[in-house]
Amino acid sequence: MGEKDGKKLALNASRDFVFSVLALIIYNGVLQLIVYPGLNAGMGADAFGTVLYLISVISIMGAGFGTAASYSRMMAKKDRTQENGDYNLFLIMIAGVSVVVSLISLLLLDRLFLGNYIQLLLLMIITVVRYYADVEYRMTIRFVDYFLFFCSVSVGYCIGLAFYKSLGGISVRIPFIGNWSFALFLGEFFGIIYTIIRGKIFRPPFFRLSASFRENIRSVWLISASNLISALILNSDRILLRLMVGAREVTVFYTASLIGKIVAMLTTPLNGIIISYFTNYKIKLSKKIFTLIGAGMTVLSVFGALVCTVVSMLFVKMMYPDVFEQAKDYFFMANLGQILYFISGSLMVIVLSFTKEKLQLIINIFYVVVFFLIVIPLTYVWNLKGMAVGLIIVNFERLAFTAVLGIRNIRKEK
Repeated sequence: MGEKDGKKLALNASRDFVFSVLALIIYNGVLQLIVYPGLNAGMGADAFGTVLYLISVISIMGAGFGTAASYSRMMAKKDRTQENGDYNLFLIMIAGVSVVVSLISLLLLDRLFLGNYIQLLLLMIITVVRYYADVEYRMTIRFVDYFLFFCSVSVGYCIGLAFYKSLGGISVRIPFIGNWSFALFLGEFFGIIYTIIRGKIFRPPFFRLSASFRENIRSVWLISASNLISALILNSDRILLRLMVGAREVTVFYTASLIGKIVAMLTTPLNGIIISYFTNYKIKLSKKIFTLIGAGMTVLSVFGALVCTVVSMLFVKMMYPDVFEQAKDYFFMANLGQILYFISGSLMVIVLSFTKEKLQLIINIFYVVVFFLIVIPLTYVWNLKGMAVGLIIVNFERLAFTAVLGIRNIRKEK
């Protein structure tokens, strides 16, 4: 790659990163500043803790399977043939999985009613599809459309929240439209409609399979297994605290780590750009550069947590005053755990771009073993404090383990 081509590539990547960050700021800004506080104000901290638990289950399915299909298709574009049918068939399989996951999620809460079940199932299925949909823009490096895609989702959330507030809140007298799930459903629906209009992945032929169908399905299941572990750990605070401690504690820890989640999620567009450019251009990394990236990410995590602690003091007191006193003691620890998680995820995406999908699964299997050995016992003994300390430990170990494997694989590639 010549100097002129390198400068052009850097300029394009910088522009795309800006649009990706703007997309994420709008998307998460609407969720964290408008939708979630609106739901919390309407139903209270206890009920909102239960809603956060259900949202976490949905997010695990979306990030686990939808993002896996997206990343797998990006990898297929680089190395194999691929058709819409390869991934549409996979999404149909996951709709079947969602039937079971929705059932179990409500059974654990002892709240299995037909109306609740149908609403949760529909929201789960459409969320998985929406998570997959962004491959349309990353595969073709169209980050302006990526930005407008997330704007569409955000507009849908706002309209859905307006329905929630005006047509019944948490009341079951107005099925679905008057329920919290409709606020989120409408956002996901708007994003899919935008992709149908602007893209090709949801257009016919719907079920034509490529010559690489078997390889693509194997790839997407491998990445799904890895992503499910990763997403499960990311949402573990809400799920474990709801099942082991209580609903209000879910809201407390969520608000304590909220700014860290928002800031750390800036890595999501960065991850998308990394894999887009690494799969479309032949970009090489040296051992020295990769090591410096890992060290820089560690320092950035601590600095980011300090900044997030200061911002949390102001934000949580203003947006969630009912839980501020309980949450403030956990601001630094909870934010550091979140940032370490996302930063290590970015390093993993870099590693994934020059290794096989199997390595990502190995990293996350290591991660889940360490998680069960450390976080669950600490949460059982120390409740919120145990969760905060445990997440810092396991996320730092994930970062270190990813760095070590990345360095080894760079050596092998040479």
